[in-house]
Amino acid sequence: MIRSAFASFVITAILLVLVVGIVLVPIAMSLPDPLAVLDTFVFGPFRNPRHTGNIIEMATPAMMCGLAVAVMFRAGMFNLGVEGAFFLGGLATVATVLLVPLPAFAMAPVGILVGAVVGSSVCAVPGYLRARYDASELVSSLMLNFAALFIGLFVVNYFLRDPAAGAMVSFKIPAEAKLPKLITGTRIHLGTLIALAACGLGAVYLFMTRAGFEARIVGSNPSFAAHLGLPIRSILLRSQVIGGLIAAGAGGIEMLGLYQRFSWQSLPGNGWTGVVVAILARDNPILLIPAALFLSYLQVGGDLIARNFDVPSEAVGLIQALVLIVVTAQAIMRNPRLIRLVAGKKPAASPAQETKAVEGSVA
Repeated sequence: MIRSAFASFVITAILLVLVVGIVLVPIAMSLPDPLAVLDTFVFGPFRNPRHTGNIIEMATPAMMCGLAVAVMFRAGMFNLGVEGAFFLGGLATVATVLLVPLPAFAMAPVGILVGAVVGSSVCAVPGYLRARYDASELVSSLMLNFAALFIGLFVVNYFLRDPAAGAMVSFKIPAEAKLPKLITGTRIHLGTLIALAACGLGAVYLFMTRAGFEARIVGSNPSFAAHLGLPIRSILLRSQVIGGLIAAGAGGIEMLGLYQRFSWQSLPGNGWTGVVVAILARDNPILLIPAALFLSYLQVGGDLIARNFDVPSEAVGLIQALVLIVVTAQAIMRNPRLIRLVAGKKPAASPAQETKAVEGSVA
């Protein structure tokens, strides 16, 4: 079993290298110095502490959004409200630290908590509609994302906007509310440790608690869950609320960790990244960490070659799309012959061969 799992990992790694090579090599060959392009993409993110820090900064919200998606996917819910929850959670966090008089030590935790509760509504409402009326959570959550966006822009414009800023941005976030930086010379902040802890707690919830076990049963076999008498509706709604709290909390952490003001004029895209991360990690909270770091590494490497060479930034999006298609291709990743080949196992004998072998041993 361990060899099979390792074989699956090796297949994934080989396919990822092939996908990156298939997209990047032709682009590099069209430029005057292709080796420099490949060198910058592969090793550039690790030559400068600031660029390495960028990988971790970008992976922080990806880990938490991926965890939110994984919790809901495990319960069999395809909710896309993580994007709107992230946006609304960030806005509610900033509004709390700006408008509510709080002592300095309570600004960040209270702001993130309020942001998590407010933002989670984007995931909780589709969950309730699915549990109560069997409405498709895919459609309702997708629509709610845009409702959250325009409600947020209205709040920023009429309640939080700084008239002296010259753009539709909020007043400055108080310095007392900002999350502390962890490493000098980078923007890595306390939120990274929170994201790592959240992934660990997510693994404990899904694989070591009764609630997580029930959610996985409902997600993998709803008929069996109904036969067991599990409260399916409440389990579905609970998974939606937990996922929404995580995603919205990630928005608040992102705001207090990296931003000076609330300045998002559109959906930031971290929720969509979380969907990709969750799929890459097979909805495993621990595997979310390397999956988020890998996608962030691709993004930073792509940004470097886009800035230093005549390479379109869309090439990184193309690589991510191909990675997602290949990794989710069940015919490749779960092909028994390919797994046996990589694991070094002999092909399984056919029934006729087994019969002959038995007859030979008896004779």
